[in-house]
Amino acid sequence: MAKKSYLLLLTLCFYLCCCSKNNAEIISGAAEVKSLDASFTQVSKVSVAGSPYDGELYLSYSGGNGASFDTGTTVPSTGVSGLTATLQKGRLEKGYGSLLYQISGNPSNAGTASFAVSFGGKSSVIQLEVKEKTNPNLLYWGFFDDSGTTMSFYNGFGKKPSMAMMFNGWHATGERDFPTAFCQEASAAGYVPHVTWEPMMGLEELISGKYDADIKRYGEALSKFGKPVVLRFAHEFNGDWYPWSIHNDQLVPVSTYIKAFRYVHDKVRAAGGTNARWAWAPNNANGNKNPQTVESYYPGDAYVDLIGMDGYNFGTSQDWSSWQTFAQVFGPLYNRLTAAYPNKPIFIAEMGCSSTGGDKAVWVKDMFTQLETQFPKIKSFVWFNINKETDWRFTHEQHVIDAFKLGLTNPRVASDPTLGGAIQ
Repeated sequence: MAKKSYLLLLTLCFYLCCCSKNNAEIISGAAEVKSLDASFTQVSKVSVAGSPYDGELYLSYSGGNGASFDTGTTVPSTGVSGLTATLQKGRLEKGYGSLLYQISGNPSNAGTASFAVSFGGKSSVIQLEVKEKTNPNLLYWGFFDDSGTTMSFYNGFGKKPSMAMMFNGWHATGERDFPTAFCQEASAAGYVPHVTWEPMMGLEELISGKYDADIKRYGEALSKFGKPVVLRFAHEFNGDWYPWSIHNDQLVPVSTYIKAFRYVHDKVRAAGGTNARWAWAPNNANGNKNPQTVESYYPGDAYVDLIGMDGYNFGTSQDWSSWQTFAQVFGPLYNRLTAAYPNKPIFIAEMGCSSTGGDKAVWVKDMFTQLETQFPKIKSFVWFNINKETDWRFTHEQHVIDAFKLGLTNPRVASDPTLGGAIQ
């Protein structure tokens, strides 16, 4: 028995020594790269002068040797002072990859903050652009139009839009790619792209693992695009007209919605899509078959960057509808959301007014008045400018166009794809 125990002990010692040696070789090797490419960096959010900043910056490298490395020393900024960059520990890829720096502090002024960094025997200067602080009370506008109208058409109303929206439907069959072309076109025009991601196959199927490769590819394409994108996932969840609300005639539990929102969010981010700004957007009223409260759907502060609201004045265009003022459409939901989530930027993600049942031009004029006097926390609105359930367009009749142009002349209305720093 003693001999067997001794042999067993020797075997165990040999095994532990070998494993320790192998682990030491993997972990303790000096981290080396062939080059650092400061011309290709990506930041997680925009920095604004005079505002506390805590973000991530990714620096591309080539020729990584696969070694691990520890957290680096803190590097102060030059040019714009008040910021620091700290390398976060990690492991190099064998070949190409990115180093992660945590940038934090309070930038003293607008301009370029530069950080002289060294890693793996190479040196470089990484930079972070700091924007001017804007008036938080300004209002911005955007549009949705899939009729073939060119985006530049919407620059002709006195104040340039700040956002362009599109719908990106995911089905069990068909294309599930990130809409790079749309985002590039919107960004080139000076708008922030707003992508409404519709999981038409249903949430349970989406998070079954079957579509993980598609989600990963989506996040990678989003990362490659590189600029901020408003990503509105599974909107109007409190309704009863989408499969993420009612699926196969069954009410989708809020727990399933929250699980799916977090699941997709985390996988997109893990794939590099840190430039997504996640919008959580309920409808202004619940569907008749959906008794679940709006607040119960909330995925959590860590998962939501912006809160949207969808709402329409259907007028008398439907057999169940009646004319409603702007305040009647949005007031109740606005009060609930601003009370429950006072620190989250809020915007109108979809809106429109019918031409049936009332004076649309008067409604538009009242909308601009209400946005200034009764809805000051709304950063932006997106007009749903197509003829669908009814004619939602503000561009169809001259007196409505005139009312819209008049509203845009208000000095409070501005053009900025960051919505005054709300999208960073």
